[in-house]
Amino acid sequence: MDRKKEFLIRVYMVMAGFILLAIVMFGRVIQISHFQGKKWRAMAEDLYFTLTPVEAERGNILADDGSPLAISLPFFEIRMDTKAKGLDEKTFKANVEALSEKLEAHQFVEGNAKQIKNWLVREKKAGNRYLLIAKNLDYQQLQELKTFPLFKLGQNKGGLIIIRKSRREKPFKILANRTIGLHRDTFSIGLENAFNSELKGKDGERMMRKVAANTYIPVDNVTEMEAKKGNDIVTTINIGIQEVAEESLYEYMEKHLADKGCAIVMETKTGAIKAVANLGRNEFGELTEDYNYAIAHSTEPGSTMKLASTLAMLETGKVDVKSGVDLNGGIAFFYNEKMEDSELHSVGMSDLEYAFSKSSNVGIAKLATAVFSGNKIGFADYYQQWNLNKRTGIELGGEPLPVIKHPNVDKEKWYGTTLPWMSIGYEMQMTPLQILNFYNAVANNGRMMKPFMVSDIKSDEDIIRTIKPKVVLDSMFSPQALRQAKELLLHVVEKGTASTLKNEAYSIAGKTGTSVSNYFKSTDGSKEYQASFCGYFPAEAPKYSVIVVIYNPKQGGYYGASVAAPVFKRIADHCMRSEGAQAIIVNDQPKPKLSSDNMPIGNVGNYQDFKSIFDFIGLPFKQQNRAEWIRTVSDPSGVLSVPFESNPGVVPNVVGMGLRDAMYILDKAKIPSKPMGIGKVRTQSIAPGEVNYGTTIELYLE
Repeated sequence: MDRKKEFLIRVYMVMAGFILLAIVMFGRVIQISHFQGKKWRAMAEDLYFTLTPVEAERGNILADDGSPLAISLPFFEIRMDTKAKGLDEKTFKANVEALSEKLEAHQFVEGNAKQIKNWLVREKKAGNRYLLIAKNLDYQQLQELKTFPLFKLGQNKGGLIIIRKSRREKPFKILANRTIGLHRDTFSIGLENAFNSELKGKDGERMMRKVAANTYIPVDNVTEMEAKKGNDIVTTINIGIQEVAEESLYEYMEKHLADKGCAIVMETKTGAIKAVANLGRNEFGELTEDYNYAIAHSTEPGSTMKLASTLAMLETGKVDVKSGVDLNGGIAFFYNEKMEDSELHSVGMSDLEYAFSKSSNVGIAKLATAVFSGNKIGFADYYQQWNLNKRTGIELGGEPLPVIKHPNVDKEKWYGTTLPWMSIGYEMQMTPLQILNFYNAVANNGRMMKPFMVSDIKSDEDIIRTIKPKVVLDSMFSPQALRQAKELLLHVVEKGTASTLKNEAYSIAGKTGTSVSNYFKSTDGSKEYQASFCGYFPAEAPKYSVIVVIYNPKQGGYYGASVAAPVFKRIADHCMRSEGAQAIIVNDQPKPKLSSDNMPIGNVGNYQDFKSIFDFIGLPFKQQNRAEWIRTVSDPSGVLSVPFESNPGVVPNVVGMGLRDAMYILDKAKIPSKPMGIGKVRTQSIAPGEVNYGTTIELYLE
């Protein structure tokens, strides 16, 4: 055989082998698809399994009394597997009509019973394994549906598929909305974000079977790993105080057409936040809780931070509340920069107590400059010593770092005007919470607490962690400086810019603030104001500290006393009413006497005038020596009088007199006088006892 024939034979044999193999394979395909197809398709179905996560129920956020502020409500989606293993034709036909009637009666499916039946039969023929029956059912509706014909047989025999989901709800709706926050898979804010690890729980797993592209149904009779519900968090928020804070803030922001505002209520001894209200205007001009101004919005605080500069001065021991200062009618210049009081006035010589209570920018800045002249580092050091340059550390995110200048650190930003302007709350940036935290330390006798909003972490009813109050700084101030600072804050309400807050039920101590937020920015002369009031109550034994800040009020006034203080008063009234018997006990105690509250002690006037007044009010009054003009002094049995003597040409002491009596005495001594202001004589320009040769004496009245 030649080589050619041999080669062809081999080729034909190989080709015959391939043909035979193809015939065998084709026959096998026909056998599998036509004769064994059902068997293999069933086996293939059983291979499409996967474990899918089961979302854990999120823990609740609770108020201080256990009331729910945010909860997870379950809702259910109902589907039907028309090809469930145990759902045969006989069972389906026997129940489909009754099931249709039930679905119609409960309006779970649109259409009448006949239409629903036809729809179910049609989907059964099509072999729909994931037929949607109803969505967003609550738990009660689910329980009713589980009693329906066919569905009561369960997943295997009735084809019932229950998909559980959850929806976050706030039972009190917008109450503390921004503080509570919200939770999404990709985004969270507020307490929902700060305590997400405690709230989220632990997801479970469930065996699912693939029935179509991207469609899986739970496998019946397969044990799933149950999800573990998240822990609950118990906040310090008091629903009653929160509601009053929000309603009052809303009312006065609308009244004054303000852009935004906030209010915070803090428990003095612990630092627990009892309420946080935030409001701002949206694009339609409506007030909504759009941003957490209380914690995240930093501005120049203005006059409320005169407390810090005044405390710094008092700590040096170089001044006290009676230290004199010339207010110069409300105008002063510092390195050619003009500083003005909120209103021009005729007051000249005064003292720290008057300057603080009347919120005189000129008075505070002059004193601060005099005390810390050549010692600027000492002024800034007090602010750092008191943690005014640090965050409070509250759990909620977004708190910015305060901007407090220091001449060593901010050499390029420390100007000649920095110290006087810092002393009145400018050239610095602080949030309302940071300001309140400082005031709370004063109210708490020099102990600064860390503000906090969550007191307990609970698993069901068991407390698994308690968050205790934390002391940040202790004994921040000297006793003498603290006592005088508290006296000044009380004087603001008793006789100063916040006198509208004075009431007989309980005492308030605090400070108004009326700052210009665009002080150095406005080019057209327009001003945007920031009205605030920060303080505590009751002044004798502080229980709560509160700050109210309202930004850019446009009508009906812009002063802290008229815009922010009324909101403070509403909150304080509610808190004190809720104290009940405790408030009564506090009110029964005598209020502390201010150094200037000496009426009727230490005043000078005509004997007959005093006698008539004291007889009318029933106050015991004794005259030691017969004199026409007297000065009153105290005695355990009442009030005594001592003679008031004046000699021609010698300057008498007329401090404490009314203007009429002072003018009479000075005329009698042949000394010309010039009164400034109204009320009683507070200071005089020439010291008592000096010989006067016709020089006019200026009387400064309050």
